[in-house]
Amino acid sequence: MRKYLSLTSKQLPGNFLLNSAINAVRGYRSKINGFSRNACLFLGYIFLISLSLGIYDVIFNLYILRLGFREDFLGLMLSLVSISTGFFSIPAAMFCDRAGRKNTLLLSGLLLLISFAVLYTTTSTLLLALFSILYGVSSSLKIVTAATFMVENSTSYERMHLFSMYYLLYTIGVMIGNLAGGVLPQVFINFFELDSAGSGAYQFSLYASLAAVLVSLLPLAFITNKNTKNQKNCLIKSTALFSTLFSTLRSGTIRKLVLVNGIIGIGWGLILPYFNVYFDVVLGASSKQIGVIFSISQLGMMFTLMFVPILTEGFGKVKVISLVQLVSIPFLLLFTSTSILTVAAIGYIMRTATMNMANPIMSNFNMEIVSEGQRATVNSLVWMSCYTFVGLSTYAGGLIMAHGYYTLPFYLTCGIYGVAALLYYVFFENTEKQQKMADLPF
Repeated sequence: MRKYLSLTSKQLPGNFLLNSAINAVRGYRSKINGFSRNACLFLGYIFLISLSLGIYDVIFNLYILRLGFREDFLGLMLSLVSISTGFFSIPAAMFCDRAGRKNTLLLSGLLLLISFAVLYTTTSTLLLALFSILYGVSSSLKIVTAATFMVENSTSYERMHLFSMYYLLYTIGVMIGNLAGGVLPQVFINFFELDSAGSGAYQFSLYASLAAVLVSLLPLAFITNKNTKNQKNCLIKSTALFSTLFSTLRSGTIRKLVLVNGIIGIGWGLILPYFNVYFDVVLGASSKQIGVIFSISQLGMMFTLMFVPILTEGFGKVKVISLVQLVSIPFLLLFTSTSILTVAAIGYIMRTATMNMANPIMSNFNMEIVSEGQRATVNSLVWMSCYTFVGLSTYAGGLIMAHGYYTLPFYLTCGIYGVAALLYYVFFENTEKQQKMADLPF
């Protein structure tokens, strides 16, 4: 296969970045032409869903607080979403193998539509809690299906670019949704003459995200369902699902995947929901400043994601995964070690851009090192481990900050990410080498 750029060649940094960017664009253009029809439809669905989630991320928490609920109840709702996403991953994988990838994605979209519709209209604490759980179920169905679907609807030639494009379009959609979420409330206040202190403008803005979910079902309707061998076997005998689960857990490689992703989930949950809190309480940033910083971080992430295929070709997937996690740690330390907003913003933007480069590579690698019949199950185990610990550590991070220790979760996460990066390299470097040897033609 043609190498885009020799990473060992002696070039000036400026020329290297320019040539890398040019080759990245060329690589994407050539590989995108090779994407299957199913893959293109799936990417359209992902973009529309991310638009909805971008609006949700900005507006929903503010909407709940405007209804008169306290932050502790909001934290409970967020934890329920993450924990239910983790706990329902195994049933989601079983359903995915039985019903097929297309039907699972359609069910996920319908459940998301229903859960958002209730969350955006009810004021009952019981219903808000229950449909937060349903939102988590919807997320688990999408998460365990997405990576498996992309592997099954691509070849090794364009697969890394497909995974990168998935995260790139998701990032673009979230960024546009974030911007829309910041603008829509004022638009509705002016148009309908709503009370700016009330919840009405936020509710109408959330309904716009609901429309995006509804439209996202259209691309899914045109996807062709592929019947894999594993899916056919599951239709014949349902007990094979449990047999696959237990046989999968006996694999040392898969147990290591579950362990490392659980560790990453702990670090993720401790800090990710609380960056805006730190900017607000510790650094005194306004909501407008926070929005600008978050938008720039999305742009930075879009830029770095373009280099993922080149880096993986030059260094290998496992090395890049470990490297970008380690590189993100100094930026996280920079974020927490300064009282200057500009410096903290640079640390946050760089941390987001580097750390998230690992996501498409990990999703791809995790699916490539297991058999076709294990993919949905392994994906569910990995995400169950990750999201369960995300939910638990999200609650723990909130408790720590509530007692005034705002920097402690970030310092803990630095250590956790360092351990996860080293373990990933130790566990899977030889696995990747063996896989490359097996793929060589004889």
